[in-house]
Amino acid sequence: MTAAMAPPKISSVRLIVCYAAILGTLPYLTLKASWVTGGGLGLRDPSFVDSDVMMFANLVTGGMDVVAVLLALAFTYSWGRRIPAPLVLFPIWIGTGLLAPIVLNLPVIVADLSRAQLTEMPLENWVWAVVYGGFAWQGILLLTAFVLYARDRWWFVVTGTVKPGTIGVAGLLGIAAALVTAIGHTIWAFGPGGIAARGQDVVIAVLGVLAALALANVARGRFWPRLVLVWTGAGAMAGTGAWGLFTAFTMGSTGHVAVLAVQVIGGVLMMISVLRRLPAVEQAT
Repeated sequence: MTAAMAPPKISSVRLIVCYAAILGTLPYLTLKASWVTGGGLGLRDPSFVDSDVMMFANLVTGGMDVVAVLLALAFTYSWGRRIPAPLVLFPIWIGTGLLAPIVLNLPVIVADLSRAQLTEMPLENWVWAVVYGGFAWQGILLLTAFVLYARDRWWFVVTGTVKPGTIGVAGLLGIAAALVTAIGHTIWAFGPGGIAARGQDVVIAVLGVLAALALANVARGRFWPRLVLVWTGAGAMAGTGAWGLFTAFTMGSTGHVAVLAVQVIGGVLMMISVLRRLPAVEQAT
C-alpha cells in the first residue's frame, strides 16, 4: 500500500476515549446478558426479571448499550465518516438526552445511593452504583468521542456564524413545550421519590429552559453555543420523555403521560427548528 493510499492515522487520544467508552458499557451489558439468559447476577429477587415485559425491557436497554459501542467505534475510525448523518446523529442525540442529565445529576445520585434505603429493592445495592456509574462514564466519554468526531466532520458549524432568520412555527411550539416540560418536572421534583429522582427532574427542567432560551436567540452570531444548548436540552426532553413513556406503558403507570408526550414532541420540534438554521451558517471571510 502506498503512502497516498494509507488510511489516516487515528490519534491516541481518540483511541483511548473510544475504548474507554466501550469499557464503560461492559458492566451493564454483563448484567443484562445475565438477566435475559436466566441468571441471577445482582438480583435479590430473581422473579423481578421473570416476566415477558422485563425480558423485553432488558433486551431494549441492553441493545441501547450495544448501539453505544457501535457509535464509539464510528466516532473513532474513518468508516464512521461515511455513515449517513441521520444514522449517526439520531442515536447520539437520544443518547445525549439520556446520559447528560445523569452526568449533571451525578452528585445527587451518589448522595442518594449512599443512604441505607435500598434494602427492600429487588436488586443488590451494588447494582445501582454499577448502572449509574457506567451511565455517567459513558456520558462523559461517548459524548467526548462525538465532539471530536463532529469537529472533524462538521467543522463549519464550530467556526461559522449564523445569518439573521427566524425559528419558525416549529421553534415556537418547541419553546412552549419546553416551558410545559419545565413546569411539569419542577412540580414532580417536589413530589414523592428519592432525591436522585427529584434531582433528575430539576436537571431536565433546567435543560429545557436553557434550550428554549438558546433557540429563541438563534438569530445571528456564533452558532455552535446555541446548537449545543438546544441539542442537549431538546435531547433531554425527547430522550427522557420517550423513556418515561416506555416505562409508563410497560409498567402500567400512566399518570404523567400527557406531559411526557408534550415533552417528546417539543424536543423533536426544537431540534428540527435549530437544524433548519444550518443552511444559514456562514464562514468568516
